[in-house]
Amino acid sequence: MNKKKIPYGVSNFEAIKNDNYYYVDKTKYLEILENANEKYLFFLRPRKFGKSLFVSLLQYYYGIEHKNKFEKLFGEYYIGKNPTTKANSYYVLKFDFSGILTTTPEVTFREFRAKVLDGIKNFINDYGIFSESEKDDIVSQESSNQILISFFNVFRPKRLENKIYILIDEYDHFTNELISFRLTEFKDIVSKNGYVRKFYEVIKEGTGSG
Repeated sequence: MNKKKIPYGVSNFEAIKNDNYYYVDKTKYLEILENANEKYLFFLRPRKFGKSLFVSLLQYYYGIEHKNKFEKLFGEYYIGKNPTTKANSYYVLKFDFSGILTTTPEVTFREFRAKVLDGIKNFINDYGIFSESEKDDIVSQESSNQILISFFNVFRPKRLENKIYILIDEYDHFTNELISFRLTEFKDIVSKNGYVRKFYEVIKEGTGSG
């Protein structure tokens, strides 16, 4: 008898599918979310509620790089039998803000920038649409918002057929630590000219320009 495993702590959708884990089909929600016609979607749920796994599901469903695996990953689920027109039609830019050290303001700034840079570098490596000089210009920027501005400025003129789908996992993980232990620093980075606020302002501007 082929026993399925319980996927406790497993947040990668492809691993769930390929490694014989139980999976409760939540793919119908992809169709529901698209029909909601909202640009900004927030999942506010308790720990271990499957948020990161659902973000991974979105990445595999919308990322153009996973198109050739669509039937294998989704064929037995609702969305595999009822795919939307947006399936595998985006460049996915994913940020994961878990694991950021918050020992000092300087460390928090550096770690946040590094996480933004990780997401940008993964995008560049996954899709290969930037030249080396373009890549160097993007990664050389000093702040997280400037990295993102440079990224959008390079991407936009290419006028590619596919748009970008932005995913952010654990967006509040490190800020929750600051709220608990250093409230003043938290207020500084998320308000006025704080670097976290400026990062999200760049995203907002990017969605406004298409």
